[in-house]
Amino acid sequence: MPLFTRAKEDGPAEATVTEPTYLPGAPDVGESGVRGIDGHRDYLRSNVAPLRPFGIGLLDAAELTLCESITSDIDLPTFTSATVEGWAVRASNLVGASDLRPVVLPVVDEIAAGGFRGAPLTPGTAVRVEAGAPIPEGADAVVALADGVVLGEDVRFIGEATFQQNLEMIGSRISDGDALLSSGTKLTPRSLALLAEVGHDKVLARPRPRVVVLTAALDLVEPGVPLTKLHQRYDSGTVLLAASARTDSAQVFPTGVVDPDPKALERALSEQLVRADLVLLLAGPTDELVRLLGDIGAVDSASVDGLADRQVFALIGDERTPVLVLPTEPVAAYLTYLLFGRPLLQKLAGAEAYVPTEVTAPVTTDIAADPQHTRLLLARHTSRGITPLPVPSPGAAELADANAVIIVPAGDPIPAHGDVSCWLLY
Repeated sequence: MPLFTRAKEDGPAEATVTEPTYLPGAPDVGESGVRGIDGHRDYLRSNVAPLRPFGIGLLDAAELTLCESITSDIDLPTFTSATVEGWAVRASNLVGASDLRPVVLPVVDEIAAGGFRGAPLTPGTAVRVEAGAPIPEGADAVVALADGVVLGEDVRFIGEATFQQNLEMIGSRISDGDALLSSGTKLTPRSLALLAEVGHDKVLARPRPRVVVLTAALDLVEPGVPLTKLHQRYDSGTVLLAASARTDSAQVFPTGVVDPDPKALERALSEQLVRADLVLLLAGPTDELVRLLGDIGAVDSASVDGLADRQVFALIGDERTPVLVLPTEPVAAYLTYLLFGRPLLQKLAGAEAYVPTEVTAPVTTDIAADPQHTRLLLARHTSRGITPLPVPSPGAAELADANAVIIVPAGDPIPAHGDVSCWLLY
């Protein structure tokens, strides 16, 4: 359905604005008129389903979530071997061996490391083996080379051997049937190496979410292109969001800056849906944008406690691809991504919701509070406390200096040296 329609009667055509389609089940805002951060995050995640898993090669599965429980179908080691060079024997044949009662056994074979283990060891015989060599069936101990004296084709022992002495037993590290990894495990390089060691070449896992980062603005210029007007500034938001999503193990497709005109933006969105599991749209959250998203899908628009900008989310296209609208200002965009974009990515990946790490620290200066709403302030956290950062303009330069966000609850101001809660950034 087009965003604008024209009357068919003769005379000047009048634009009629379509009523946007809103997502159902929005959380109740109560008397405050704003949603809480947790409630809004949970609502957005409820509208997104995890991606379907499929068999993925080990090298492509790093940091993905395993969707099956895996057990070993082989033993490691795959054979019993000697840990020292010496004589493979049956320990029972050396019971009672001593200086006064030496035991002499005929040497019937030699086995090199990497060789075949040969015929089973008959009682009352010995086989010379190298370190790492497979042990013949029937042998249950290896006597060190120096502890046997060669007598022609025989070897003499003057000491007993213990069961499984100097042996690395088959299955001593991993046995056939052992549980290796459970469903829901995050696949680290170490766990992938484990799977490779037992012979797996692929795993059932959810793919890396594909994220399109699309910026719609008139005054933003891509880095590397000259600024030609006073009001223009370089687009740092695309890099910020694309790098953040890539750090969160997404496959990212930044498209650069596009015209915010509704028709141009609708066309850009339509072109990107073929490769998107999630669209991060940096744009002004205007009524016109809400109408556009509600016309090509279903939209949610709400005020959220602690965030100055209206929060807009939509499901568009035949596949109901989620679109999260973020402000074009880097600080506000990053906070929106941190609170809502990352949890959406993790839902697509089948992981638990991201919740920022929260700590308590003394603040180094007075902080004003809003009487009705939460405030979120960029800050620098150190061992001495936490210091709010002055923000003359909400740009990437200020964000680069921050490593925390102070949560200032509605109500009374917080005096210097008072404790505050904050989120640590990474």
